[in-house]
Amino acid sequence: MNTIYYPSSYAGEIPMIDSKRKEKLTALIYQNISDMNERELRLSELDDLTQSDADLALWQFSLGIWG
Repeated sequence: MNTIYYPSSYAGEIPMIDSKRKEKLTALIYQNISDMNERELRLSELDDLTQSDADLALWQFSLGIWG
């Protein structure tokens, strides 16, 4: 019998961004995005990020991919 594993999103439990990730991303956004409209857009999207989305964004900033 094969066991099927479903991601947590199927169980209705999607871990959303935590305060530590949000603080780091906020600082990186202010530090690296000079266009005020783009910065405000990015900041407004933070609360809707999952933890994995936030981790991806942190990784992108670490590679210099923020535009």
